[in-house]
Amino acid sequence: MTSATSGATAGTDGSNVDSADNQQGSVAVALLRITLGVILLVTWWGNIGDDFYSGDGIEGFLSWLFTPEEEGGNGSSLSFVGDLLDATIVPISGVAGFAQMVMEGLAGLALLVGGATRLASLWAMGFFFLLFVSYFGGGEWIWTYVLLFMAALTVFLGWGGRQLGLDQAISRAKGSSPAGLIW
Repeated sequence: MTSATSGATAGTDGSNVDSADNQQGSVAVALLRITLGVILLVTWWGNIGDDFYSGDGIEGFLSWLFTPEEEGGNGSSLSFVGDLLDATIVPISGVAGFAQMVMEGLAGLALLVGGATRLASLWAMGFFFLLFVSYFGGGEWIWTYVLLFMAALTVFLGWGGRQLGLDQAISRAKGSSPAGLIW
């Protein structure tokens, strides 16, 4: 039953569930979310086929990123990013590659089906930002990562899982997740 003054709906346990909370999101943002999921999963699948997520694959990619263009690399100019990646990722490249494979696949799947959408879109924002700074100043057209970051931000802010996704059913049944960060 909806109260005319509060906009609240009685939940299955008798508590009030804010109807605006259950209606957040739009079909347009959901379509953007689904597109991001497809992009991540297609890239993930290609990377699996290319053995990118192995220790050697990760190390080779990081080496290519910061090798000058005239030597066949990307020529990224933010050397402090290269130094940070060399210090943190290269020593554990096998574990980092496996973690990247799992996280990229899970985030892509979550965005595709609309489950844990807000959490997955936060992860995607971090991932696309890291790609932007890693490619910065090199031969790669970095603005793709800005567009992908903004798409993930739009999904996060637009509650993209609340339409055409699992998060919609979860929010109807349980209300908002803690701090609104999962669904």
